[in-house]
Amino acid sequence: MRLLRQPTPLPPGTAACIGAFDGLHLGHQALLRRAAALAPRVALVTFDPHPAQVLAPERAPPRLQTLAQRARVAAALGVDSLVVLPFTRALADTSPDAFVEQLLLAGLRPAAVVVGPDFRFGSGRAGGPDDLRRVLAPAGVRVEVVAEVSLPADPTQAKLGSSGIRRAVERGDLPAAAAMLGRAYSVEGPVVSGARRGRGLGFPTANVAVRNPLLPPPGVYAGALALVSPDPEAGKLWPAVMNLGQNPTFGESGTQTLEVHALDVDLGQSLYDRPVEVAFAARLRPEERFPSAAALVAQIARDIEIARPLLTPAWLAHAVLGAAATWEDDHG
Repeated sequence: MRLLRQPTPLPPGTAACIGAFDGLHLGHQALLRRAAALAPRVALVTFDPHPAQVLAPERAPPRLQTLAQRARVAAALGVDSLVVLPFTRALADTSPDAFVEQLLLAGLRPAAVVVGPDFRFGSGRAGGPDDLRRVLAPAGVRVEVVAEVSLPADPTQAKLGSSGIRRAVERGDLPAAAAMLGRAYSVEGPVVSGARRGRGLGFPTANVAVRNPLLPPPGVYAGALALVSPDPEAGKLWPAVMNLGQNPTFGESGTQTLEVHALDVDLGQSLYDRPVEVAFAARLRPEERFPSAAALVAQIARDIEIARPLLTPAWLAHAVLGAAATWEDDHG
């Protein structure tokens, strides 16, 4: 996959999907499928930072993915070109017609454009799908609008969207988040040195310095630990249990940590400073303070036995989508 950071011409025969694409959830994937049906190549055109962080930073929601996660998932979904354009106040103040003419007609030059029905652009968010058609049709560029995708569990409910996924993660309902994402909710970061208390308890852990702003509530979770690109062993994955919290049994407070215990393998210090992704399957229990280290050890053993049947081969196969995906970063 090619990663572009400027609106340079896309390869001929490319259909471009345009939007914020926070999470690359099932609704976004519907746009990608439509684009793939229209043209031999697919581009995902998005913005960094998220427009809300520029226009209303005090109300901007936490992002569901880092840029690296978005790139890996996009590559795994078959995207040929990921275009990440800098979102600035100047771009926000551009008129809808100028937005289309500068970024699309003179810049990316797609063969087709695919958007959702609520796509808005230009000064005051005045532009919409009809404006895209009006400006692009004379140039022979087809515009497709893909209908909203309903929540998988209940098509009568509100549309599937990033806000609903955030709410599910914030309340610890990871299966609901996964149903909307089409994969497990996950966070990423390097493994760093911790207190090394887990090894002394018989459950060595990887201490992950999480880069994502959105985390589920403190507690113990079943999930998976994976090495990700650009690590040379990207794609390796282990079922895991993890504690997200402040280790109250040992009197710690103030700093939240994510400590991940890979099941049935002792990874030792081999993961230090390496990029990993942690996927959440389900919340097993809240974080608790135990009267002794022995009581904590007994509970961890119970947590592992509860987690095992949740971490099936089928779940693990889709836990960290695109872990080994790579891309060429083209600044031109």
